Amino acid sequence: MNDTPTNNSTMSPKHWLARFKPTRLRTRLWLGFGLLLALLLAVATMSALRMRSMNTALDYYASTTTPALEAVRQWQSLATSIRMLQAQHLMTVSLEEMAPLESSIAQSFSELQSSIQAQEANLLDDQDRESWKTLQESTALAAANWDKLKEVSRESVQAPERVEEARRLFTGKSERLFRATLKALDEQWQNKTRSAVLLAEQGNSTYTRSVSLLAMAGVLALVLGAGAAYLVMRSVTRQIGGEPREVAQQALSIAAGDLRAPADAVAHMERTGDSIAAAMDTMRTRLAQVVGDVRDSSDGVASGSAQIAAGNADLSQRTENQARDLQETVGAMEQLTQTVKRNTEHANEASALAATASQVASNGGSSVAQVVQTMQELANSSATISEITGVIDGIAFQTNILALNAAVEAARAGEQGRGFAVVAGEVRALAQRSAQAAKEIRKLIGDNVDKVHEASQQVHGAGRAIEDIVTHVQHVDALVQEIRTATMQQYDDISHVGSAITRMDQATQQNAALVEEISAAAESLRAQAAHLAQAMAVFQLENMRHNPLIALN
Repeated sequence: MNDTPTNNSTMSPKHWLARFKPTRLRTRLWLGFGLLLALLLAVATMSALRMRSMNTALDYYASTTTPALEAVRQWQSLATSIRMLQAQHLMTVSLEEMAPLESSIAQSFSELQSSIQAQEANLLDDQDRESWKTLQESTALAAANWDKLKEVSRESVQAPERVEEARRLFTGKSERLFRATLKALDEQWQNKTRSAVLLAEQGNSTYTRSVSLLAMAGVLALVLGAGAAYLVMRSVTRQIGGEPREVAQQALSIAAGDLRAPADAVAHMERTGDSIAAAMDTMRTRLAQVVGDVRDSSDGVASGSAQIAAGNADLSQRTENQARDLQETVGAMEQLTQTVKRNTEHANEASALAATASQVASNGGSSVAQVVQTMQELANSSATISEITGVIDGIAFQTNILALNAAVEAARAGEQGRGFAVVAGEVRALAQRSAQAAKEIRKLIGDNVDKVHEASQQVHGAGRAIEDIVTHVQHVDALVQEIRTATMQQYDDISHVGSAITRMDQATQQNAALVEEISAAAESLRAQAAHLAQAMAVFQLENMRHNPLIALN
């Protein structure tokens, strides 16, 4: 790769990037950093594959070799334990003490054989399998020999002559089988250890190759990354139009309000094409035009807002005067309304009094008519009494005549008629008194009839006067009703006028408030125009066409 000629334009990354030149800065950055990320991904992938290979080896060691070594160590421990328990069994002189030893030995043999059988799936190779079979056979023979040794050892408790036989069996065949088992266990241990050493050597070899490959990939990534960084940096610099610091200086000058031509410090930047420096130069020119237009417009707005504020101030003063006059008019109308209201109330009271007087007069006329009728009835009664008195007077006269005739007849009768004459005298005297009383009654009744007639005439006059009074009172009531109706109509009209003037006063007050708001808005507009003029004064143009203090005046 290093022997490639540098003048080969078709293979040079620089010329290749020139041929494949993206127009967007983001695309260029993506290409540059994408290449670095691709290299990083390739290195990471390679590392992951190597680590996976090492992890597989470690998993195999952890799942197969380590358990196998642990199992061999456990088998050795079980075999040694069995041998020691057999020795204790031979030295025991009591059958009761032999029973737990025999149980422990049987359990240890069972555990040893089942564990050896379970390791069949983890055998490494044929040699390991052969030693495993040897171990399995020697273990089975040792278990069968233990049954014979156990019988002899139990019989030696009852027959001391068989103790020596038991010892020979223990140190003879049983010992050879134990040695064969230990030898098979040693072979199993060596096979497992050899496999572990082989895995360690493979791991070291994989580690060495991985380090070499990663180092080569890192160097390659460094070279390619440096080249890509240089090309991307060069492309970005050209697209910016110069150094970022110089472009930032130009941007700060524009931000500070300096819209004049760029200074010599940044005049050498690339200002052609689609570079940021060229775009900023165009922006400066256009912004200078906009600021100039805004300054001219702010002068017009400031002048117009000042005139609007002055006119609104005069209009506000006139509106306040009009509102004050309307308030006085409203007060006068309220007083007039109260006066008319009181007149209406008085007219209502007068109408009520007139109606009451008319009713009272009508009631008086009715009472007078009743009095006249009563007086007429009294006169008629007096006439009737007078007639009755005349009848009484006639009866008294006739009684007197009859008494006189009776007295004459009594005088004729002499002594026999003396008592009758006395009675007749008394009757005559009574008749005379009755006639005198009737005469007096007639006189009194005559006087009473005259007085009743005179009173009846007076009552008739009073009735006619009361009728005249009722007529005049009714006329007065009609006039009062007309005055009341006119007063109420006047009150309603004045109320409508007062309501209209009140609405006019409210509208005038609202207009005054609106004028004040408009005046405040005009003043705010003038202040904002002045603030805008001051803000625009920050910008510095080639030809200053604007006095920043004009907006304040």
